Amino acid sequence: MREFLLNEEMLDREAADFIDSDGEEYGLLPVCWVHYNERVKVACFTDGYTPLSEKLPGLNLDQTCSMAKRILGHASDLRDAAVISLENVLWDPDSIYIDETEKDVRLICVPALVPPESENSAIYAKRLYTMIEDMVSVKDESGFICRQIDYQKSKNFGDWRGLMDTLDLREMNGESESQITLRGINTPDPCVFTVRQDTFRIGSDPGEADGRINDTDRIDPVQAIIGWNGINYYVVDTGSENGTFVNDQRITPHMEIPIGEGTVLRFADYTFNVE
Repeated sequence: MREFLLNEEMLDREAADFIDSDGEEYGLLPVCWVHYNERVKVACFTDGYTPLSEKLPGLNLDQTCSMAKRILGHASDLRDAAVISLENVLWDPDSIYIDETEKDVRLICVPALVPPESENSAIYAKRLYTMIEDMVSVKDESGFICRQIDYQKSKNFGDWRGLMDTLDLREMNGESESQITLRGINTPDPCVFTVRQDTFRIGSDPGEADGRINDTDRIDPVQAIIGWNGINYYVVDTGSENGTFVNDQRITPHMEIPIGEGTVLRFADYTFNVE
């Protein structure tokens, strides 16, 4: 059990109620609070869980990335819920807990009111990036994934879904460094596009698109661009009418989203596997 003392006026009762009623769904450990010597004692129950810091030495790179993705998934869901302040979550390996199966990841949130000047400070995001980088750097001997994390941080700060996609990527070697293949699954005509370390345009216009999808009703003349930034391949939606999707998530136009082997791309209705 972890205990925290708060001045009573600092207790965020709405956050405490949220943790009590919906906390488990959002990956939060349960808490209770009692009056204690004119203050409030908040208790967080960690029974049956082990701190992440104790688990990390026994995890390989894939397991560490998977663990980081679970943590980021909780962060993304909590941000969308917009009930508690993520500044109150303890973003450090000693305060994140894992069950015996190493699948259930739980966070501690202290239900305290956050000063108005700190509500949008994004300090929590900086802590989260630092923690993820520290977790992965110990296992990532080549530094490839850490470079991608750093790139994502500078380009798309706070885009946890994009960072989760980055953690899916692995270092490429041999010929795979110089090209990827987009293989169409349900295109009107068979489509297999080979993309090398250059800009590659996907669309319906035979004069503009390097990779043509033959459907002018659903696909824009130039729907998306596949590029290489010196670290990884990425896809950019050009602002298309029917959207570009990475692993079933519609991406924001004009934003670079990393892709690699195993990524599933969809341009409007047409799905491609990245090989």
